[in-house]
This record gives sequence, structure tokens and C-alpha cells, in this order.
Amino acid sequence: MSDENTLPGPDAADLSGLEGILGGKDKVRVLRYPHETEPDEEGKTTEWHCDIVVVDNVPAVGFSTYATIGARELPTNVTTPEGRQIRSEFVTVGRTGHRAMADVLDACALAVATGSIHVAPGAVIPNAVGLVDPGRRCEHLVLTPPFLWPELQVVDETGGPDGTGPLLTRLQAVPITTAEMSALGRDGADALFEKLDTADADVTDPDRPSVV
Repeated sequence: MSDENTLPGPDAADLSGLEGILGGKDKVRVLRYPHETEPDEEGKTTEWHCDIVVVDNVPAVGFSTYATIGARELPTNVTTPEGRQIRSEFVTVGRTGHRAMADVLDACALAVATGSIHVAPGAVIPNAVGLVDPGRRCEHLVLTPPFLWPELQVVDETGGPDGTGPLLTRLQAVPITTAEMSALGRDGADALFEKLDTADADVTDPDRPSVV
């Protein structure tokens, strides 16, 4: 895992689309998480990586934003009604100094890589927090359209440099409790977020009280 501000040479991190959270910074911290696929039928594996950009004091002083770079390379098996592929990048927020949130966001990419989630708003990634940051009250993640960064590009329909690539979306990963995960499964994501909003829950705090 790298903690350099920028990755060198041809491996430099592509920050396009993240201008809305960079706050005019020329350099940001980028963490690289190396991974390897499970062996195929011939026993061969493939190396891949997930980069996480860390932007301190965004969306406010004392908080840090974390965003994946490159998760869009992972197939989601989700398409538009017209059949165009949809790929996703992920973003989350935490208190500055709580760097485990970078590991948590990498868990989102791993969930996509293993095909264990349907990548769409309202999808839950069970135990994504609990596995990398044990003891937190909010052990799981739910995906939702981003709501903390008004200038963040949420949908990119350009299809990349040649215009033929998938549609790209960005989804925010919000930590939730086990009770909230159960309520979401029963009542749906909209009902849970209404409860979070009514309770004025601090979604940046993985130790916040449950709202159900």
C-alpha cells in the first residue's frame, strides 16, 4: 500500500471526475491496495489494485473524503435499460485521523471484484466495516447516491476517452448498524435514510447510535 501524494510515472492516479472534492489541491494522498484474483481452472491468478484518494478537510474541517480510483475497471453485471454497461466508483467520509475508512472503501471494490453484491443504490455490503475495523457499532455499508459533495461528478456518460466505454456512476458508502441493515431489508433503503435524516444521524461516525 502506497502513501505517496501521487503515484509515479505511468502508474500516476487518474483524478478526473473528482474535481468536485479536490478543493483546488494540486496533490493529494493516494493509497494503493494490491490484490490478486482467485485461481482459475488452470490455477492462474491475476494481479489487480484499487487506489484510494484521500482528501483532508473535505467536506469540512476535521473530516476526510476517501474515493476509489479504478474500481470502474471491475464488471458490475449491471446495465442501463438500453443494455449499456454501468460501472461504479465509491466515495465515503470519515473523521480525519480515522484512516481505517480507506480500508473500508477498498472493501467495496473487493465486494465488486468477487461478485458478492449487486452494485446499485440501496445495496448492502455486510460486515465491510466490521472486518477491517472491528468493534465499531456500524459494521456494514449501504450504497447511496452521494449527498455530501454538491460539486462531485456523480454520473459520467462520456464513455471514457474513446466514447465507447461504460457509463460511470459514483456511489457513497454509508456505515450502518446490524439493526439498520435488518430494517433496510424489511422496509427498503428510502425508509432507512428517512430515519437517519429525521434522527439527524452523524453518518461520518461509525460508532453512532442506531436509529432503529
